[in-house]
Amino acid sequence: MVDTAVQLLDFLWGSFLVLSPMLLVGLLLAGLIHVLISRRAVLRWLSRDSLRSVCVSAAIGVPIPLCSCSVVPVVAEMRRKGASRSSCMSFLITAPETGADSIFVTHAFFGIVAAVVRPVVSFITAVVAGVSCIGLIREDTQPDKASIPDGHVHGAGEDECERCDDHGHGHHEALLIGTDECYVSPADFRRLIADWIRSRTRWSRRARAGSAEAPQAAAGHGFASEDLGEPSPGLPEGMQETGKTAGGEPLTLGRVAKHIFRYGFVEVADDILFALLVGIGLGALLYLAIPADLLANDHARWLSYPVMVVIGVPLYICASGSTPIAAALVAKGLSPGAALIFLMTGPATNSGTIAIIVSQFSARFASIYTVAVIVVTTVLGIAVDVVLIGLGLTLPVNLSASESPAIQFVEWAGAISLIVLIVWRFREGALKSGYRDFISNFTLLRRGLRGT
Repeated sequence: MVDTAVQLLDFLWGSFLVLSPMLLVGLLLAGLIHVLISRRAVLRWLSRDSLRSVCVSAAIGVPIPLCSCSVVPVVAEMRRKGASRSSCMSFLITAPETGADSIFVTHAFFGIVAAVVRPVVSFITAVVAGVSCIGLIREDTQPDKASIPDGHVHGAGEDECERCDDHGHGHHEALLIGTDECYVSPADFRRLIADWIRSRTRWSRRARAGSAEAPQAAAGHGFASEDLGEPSPGLPEGMQETGKTAGGEPLTLGRVAKHIFRYGFVEVADDILFALLVGIGLGALLYLAIPADLLANDHARWLSYPVMVVIGVPLYICASGSTPIAAALVAKGLSPGAALIFLMTGPATNSGTIAIIVSQFSARFASIYTVAVIVVTTVLGIAVDVVLIGLGLTLPVNLSASESPAIQFVEWAGAISLIVLIVWRFREGALKSGYRDFISNFTLLRRGLRGT
């Protein structure tokens, strides 16, 4: 009993050390993507039912970290702003299946090859689903509920809207005043950095000279000039008008950095932290419970594919949270292809998400979505195993901390930082909202089985 407890704790802490640095980098990258990619520019590429729109939408969804519930209101808003159904379909698949955070976590557990294969498989699945949507829903003249301008933004029932609000997405504050955008162009971002460097240099010079006006000069840097508080003359006219935050303050590098931090380490973190801990816990239990020789014969290998579909489709788990579970399964002998099926179906399809998709779009749309995810990921999962067996390769699984002192320092620093982040966000309500999201999935499943 004591040995089992020690093994359980060893798996939990080892997994935590492995994934913490990568997850923190992924959260930071999520915030940068949120600020540096324009949503309006994206929508201009997604208005047509075409292969190009489907591919662009799928590619955009790959690095964006959204869970299977929170992605639905985003897609509904895309649809209302003119995005085609096929583009919405492809984005609806890649966004929850992958993300900057899950790609880095995949690299931590499986290495660079798996971290590349996972988003590629997600992209292919999304393109196939989008093209299928073009062919099978083209003659459907019924308007999508998500495109109706009145009522809820989601177009769903009260329970679904309340569930999405629990994620915190309904409380997101735009960065710029007079717009719902948080986009800062690369040129403006570089200009903010240059303004910050100039202000720091001036402050340093005045501090050395003993000037008492240095703090006031430093406080006025950004889009406002140092002395007059007027927009910098070098800015485009449109940016002079919108060069203030939603709070009416001048836009500065510090305020942009604060917005990046809030989106990555507050909004995205609130979505995934509870599910991530559930995933690590389930992975540890499976690692201890599954015998090492359970999947040793060929019959068990072929049976594992439908089993992973049956487990992954109704389960509510985020892309990052599913990764430690898959790592534990592969370590116990599950084929990489079968694990890939779980990694794709788990985050993308669950009973609650499917119910919301039906209410917002249509039953035909939800059917194409679900069937495409199951069929394409199963085929690609089997193909991955065939290639690995044919080449005589194996997929490495990293479940323990590094022995390098430098890497150990990074892992421990990341683990401590992640623990602080978890405690902070759970005290702010992420534990409660994450638990509600997890339980509501089973509530919606029970309603569906009853036919309500």
